[in-house]
Amino acid sequence: MGNNLLLAVDGSDASMRAVTYVGETVGLHTGFTIYLFHVLPSLPPELLEFGGSENPKEEDTLSQQLREDQSTWIAQAKEAAQPLIEKTKEELQQHHVSPNKIHCEFSISIHRPDVVRDLLETAQNLQCETIVVGRNSFPSFKEMFHAHIGEELVQKGQGFTIWVVE
Repeated sequence: MGNNLLLAVDGSDASMRAVTYVGETVGLHTGFTIYLFHVLPSLPPELLEFGGSENPKEEDTLSQQLREDQSTWIAQAKEAAQPLIEKTKEELQQHHVSPNKIHCEFSISIHRPDVVRDLLETAQNLQCETIVVGRNSFPSFKEMFHAHIGEELVQKGQGFTIWVVE
């Protein structure tokens, strides 16, 4: 088992079962770091791009304003996710996971199909050898593709240990 785990959390019952499982499994072991992975809602269409301008100076101004609006929206989405993140941290701490061993990563995927790719890339970037998801986490992903995110992780996650918690 690797010492860094990426734990997908979305507030669903399945994801909270995965949180409990991780806490019970690694809680008393001091060598683990747990990275919570939460997907923020998709950016609203009006924040994805603007119509542009013929005037380069106006184009720069509009582009800068769009980036500022996106940053504001993302900050608000992260703030809205804080109750879930705190609840998750509390659950892990009840299983003796040290607070300084819990970190949070956010995905700002524009398209839901990117969730598996984002999980794998985040795990690789954070040197997590294990990715943990609940069986019914990310229900909107399942609705779109009639497949479970855990199944796709198993298919595409070569080199990772994948825990799919029922």
